[in-house]
Amino acid sequence: MKQIISTSFPCLVLFLLLLIPIVYNGFEGVKAQQQEQNQTALVSVGGVNVLTSLSTTPDSQAKGLAIKDSLKENEGMLFIFELPQKHSFWMKDMKFPIDIIWINSTGKIVHIEKNLQPCVFLMPCTSYTPNDDSLYVLEVVSNFTNKFDINIGDAVDSKVIKQNQR
Repeated sequence: MKQIISTSFPCLVLFLLLLIPIVYNGFEGVKAQQQEQNQTALVSVGGVNVLTSLSTTPDSQAKGLAIKDSLKENEGMLFIFELPQKHSFWMKDMKFPIDIIWINSTGKIVHIEKNLQPCVFLMPCTSYTPNDDSLYVLEVVSNFTNKFDINIGDAVDSKVIKQNQR
């Protein structure tokens, strides 16, 4: 028994030494995510103001609105990317339908997907990709774009996209 403990002890120490950076970085990631969750922006699209949560990190962008159970009509999530690209989205782990609005670097809407339903369990999840590059993507409650007559080519006033300090 004494031999087993002495042989296992160095392995345990090595394991803990390797685990510490993983745990530390994990906690740092949680801190960054909490700080990001406190960042909001007021976005005006089609003359309608939408209070949005900002999503700027790859981790939060992967989760998107799947972290929420619902949205009010004047709420959304604004994804801000580092580079304009054809950013693809899907409805994995979503709990409610939404509209997705892709916006280019000049503030013009380049693509809209309406009334996207959550993915069905055990079925392939459809990926939605615009034909044009976008720098921002706005997710809003389903039927928002129909109700407020939001269309491709409409402007999203870049002066209204502001980060609130909390």
